[in-house]
Amino acid sequence: MITNITIDARYKGPPKSANGGYSCGVMAMHLDGAVEASLKVPPPLETALIVDVVSGKARLLDGEQLVGSAFETTLDLDVPCVPSPLVMAGDPVDAPGRPKTFAPFGTCFVCGQNRDHPDGLCIHTKLVDGKPGMVAAQWRLDRDYADTKGAVRPEILWSALDCPGYYACAPGEPALLARLTAEIFAPLPASGAATVIGWDMGGSGRKRTCGTAVFSADGSLVAKAKGLWVVVDAERLKA
Repeated sequence: MITNITIDARYKGPPKSANGGYSCGVMAMHLDGAVEASLKVPPPLETALIVDVVSGKARLLDGEQLVGSAFETTLDLDVPCVPSPLVMAGDPVDAPGRPKTFAPFGTCFVCGQNRDHPDGLCIHTKLVDGKPGMVAAQWRLDRDYADTKGAVRPEILWSALDCPGYYACAPGEPALLARLTAEIFAPLPASGAATVIGWDMGGSGRKRTCGTAVFSADGSLVAKAKGLWVVVDAERLKA
């Protein structure tokens, strides 16, 4: 099955390319169950793209250029308990001992501080008091994110599973999402609020690994993901 798509500039991550989680979700929405999605190059905005789906695998193509690929898999990932009450601390980028060589994109669809809700998701993660390596945010939902049944669309959930991982494992570093493996367990009504968490799973060299999860207002697990981020030359991320 071939589907023609264009990623609107609204869904940017870096200024000139699409948000990684959203792009992975665009592929994953054509597959079933847990999906592992990888990005090979920054996904272009406002460009005619193709999603080619065959036998549980999807490819995102810009002409002959492979932008990303995805396939159905299993996800073995334990989600940590969220403290109750959930007490937020400081900004992960400003945490002591963290590198401060890069400021996250202010216009990012998911975490951008310069975006207005609901045009952006405005998921602004903070450190979790008493939980080293964990970040969290309250996500205000909106019917603008809904499908025809009133639930948050899968590509939006994939977006929400993206940036909190960066703030958990690579805050202050010039890093890009390379791979996101996610599983959605239940629909999330596109109203009220949800809780999003991220936690550091370590790394070495240029690689950083994290987990993320989305919980509904009643505390039920909606979706979880494991992300791989790669530190790149900061010059690649300039507008």
